[in-house]
Amino acid sequence: MRGKKVSSLQSDQPAQRAVGITHIERNLARLNLIQSVKQTHQTQWHKTVELDSHGAIRIECTAAAGDVVPHGTDNDVLLGLVTAAVIQDMPDDDKVTMTVVELLRMSGVQPSARAYKEVHETLRRLQRTSYEIRDSWFDQGRLQWRSVTMSIIVRVEVNGIAAIGETIGRWQPHTQVTVQLDRTVMQSVRDGYLRAVDRRLLEQLKQPMARNAFLTLSVLRLQNDENLADTYRVPLMRWAAHLGLHWDRPDKVVRALAPVHESLKRAGLLEGVEFKGRGTAQVITYRFYPSASDALDVPGSGDDPRAVSGSGGSPSQPETRPFDAHAVTLLTAEGVAPGRAVRLARQFTLAQVEVAVRTLAALRATPYRERVTNPAGLLLDILAHPDRYVLPGAAARTSTPAAPPATGTDKQETAVPDTRQPASPEPPPDVERTASAALTLLSRRLDTTTDGRTVRDEAVEAFIAGLVGALDLIRIGKAATVPEARALLDRLRTRQKHAP
Repeated sequence: MRGKKVSSLQSDQPAQRAVGITHIERNLARLNLIQSVKQTHQTQWHKTVELDSHGAIRIECTAAAGDVVPHGTDNDVLLGLVTAAVIQDMPDDDKVTMTVVELLRMSGVQPSARAYKEVHETLRRLQRTSYEIRDSWFDQGRLQWRSVTMSIIVRVEVNGIAAIGETIGRWQPHTQVTVQLDRTVMQSVRDGYLRAVDRRLLEQLKQPMARNAFLTLSVLRLQNDENLADTYRVPLMRWAAHLGLHWDRPDKVVRALAPVHESLKRAGLLEGVEFKGRGTAQVITYRFYPSASDALDVPGSGDDPRAVSGSGGSPSQPETRPFDAHAVTLLTAEGVAPGRAVRLARQFTLAQVEVAVRTLAALRATPYRERVTNPAGLLLDILAHPDRYVLPGAAARTSTPAAPPATGTDKQETAVPDTRQPASPEPPPDVERTASAALTLLSRRLDTTTDGRTVRDEAVEAFIAGLVGALDLIRIGKAATVPEARALLDRLRTRQKHAP
């Protein structure tokens, strides 16, 4: 049965609308089939590298006669195509249909006359370039490693024309393209071998190499149990070959990677980068921000205050900064892991921690105490966004600690939202209403099926629109089944729409 053909990404169905989420097919990210350099003269390349416990990656890439291998922003367009495939319910015929301007926006590329020309060239390269992948493509459906030979794109139709024309630069914003992706790629997408990230995060990374490094690290960081490692180590020259830096001088590689690392740090993705050894024997260690959620995927979510851009916490706090042992005790008593408690105590003063703990206690004293199902996570958000949690008679701010209740008063101190913040559907204030924050709060179990991803995307939209709150998302994510998550989401949206 052929899947439905969608003429545009614009749709009245919530699951079909773009909610700022980019979808990554994990094989494409791990294998890094597109070189990260901006320009290249290469017509072919091959690599055999071992980067993780899953064994060696073996790939040969050959461009069509007269062309060069895919590189640079070609990877962004590929991300846009995969995201479009998810939004359009992964058609059985492997085709996605959209206008050129829609494809550019899904790819995070600013539409322009030059961009229309470049996306035309990108699609042609992806169609005409052949890849031979040996024992390195993971088949999620069969749970086995496969060897495949493919071109990422099988066919491109432009306004009914069956092939890409030779004339470059004539595409317009509303030129409609239908792209048929390789069946192996599409089957992996249908099998849910994906990761979801906030598109705004990728837009912070201005260079193709930084985006490629981020996407690859976000998958290599995954362990066999699907948990996220705090560090990732890789030999320098092996990493260079994987990114497409075909140089034999390690000093040149280090210089090329320096702006990439700085970009990843500024975006709040990396805590630090260390080099050990000399020359070609150097090893890179990437240190990620420890977080219960994927700090690489969703920085700024509020789960780890150091990953929140502009929150007041520096993403480069030195590990040698002294800390107050009592602050660590207060944090661990609320369920914060000891290692993270030490790092937070280095970042925040004892007074700031005491204010956050008092605010959490005040929330527990309200009728909403039963909805505080993750006190450690809420405590971290209070630390990251103190201005959103205000106690009557005292401001819970990082600069001015809240005063204790007056002596002799028998009135319980109660936390309320700062009236300067947007209204929330529940008294405990929400984290910032972004796709990143929503993805952090929702369970990854929703990512594994088509129905689950539909519920996830609708929940993200409802959160951004203010129809559900942060605690609501946690409850949706913890639902035992996707239908239960769906029913809960529908009830919450109905409740808010009919609220006085």
